[in-house]
Amino acid sequence: MNLIERVKKIILTPAAEWPVIEAEPESTASLYTNYILILAAIPAIAGFLGGWLFGYSLGPAAVIRTSFFGGLGVAVTQYLISLAMVFIVARAVSFLAPNFGGVKDDMSGLKLIAYSWTPVWIAGIFGLIPGLRFLAILGLWGLYVFYLGAKPMLKVPEDKAAVFTAVAVVATIVLGAVLSLAAHAIIPGPGGMFL
Repeated sequence: MNLIERVKKIILTPAAEWPVIEAEPESTASLYTNYILILAAIPAIAGFLGGWLFGYSLGPAAVIRTSFFGGLGVAVTQYLISLAMVFIVARAVSFLAPNFGGVKDDMSGLKLIAYSWTPVWIAGIFGLIPGLRFLAILGLWGLYVFYLGAKPMLKVPEDKAAVFTAVAVVATIVLGAVLSLAAHAIIPGPGGMFL
């Protein structure tokens, strides 16, 4: 499937798109190469350019601009962490699915995470423009996309999909914090920051 078409469909008509995704043969390598590596770069690049070109406001009179290499270090770290997060969270939701009446399927878990994170990655473009950064909240649409995908991808019954989604969010936050702390320990200073 065309990348732009898939992004459009998973954001605008996710309920209709999940059965199509579920039926597609996919490998971890192809999903990363054709989808995840591309979309996960959007927030990292936009945040880097926004911080370097326009800076970050600390109030009405204070703006901090990141240096080129400092911002680049943060962007690369953010990008690498997001790539690892997709894989780790996908394994976690696959592992947790049987506790909610679903099935353990690592490839379907990876598809579920990769495609449900699409709104977050696309909303990351707003990191480029200071006055529009608040619009990154539109990425929360991914929660609904995940909720809709839980049944076709991991066979989580509809009556348990909302709780499964909430548990997946908590797992993502915890895993993100652990990875962020690990990155900060390896790369001291702002380069290790994730959130």
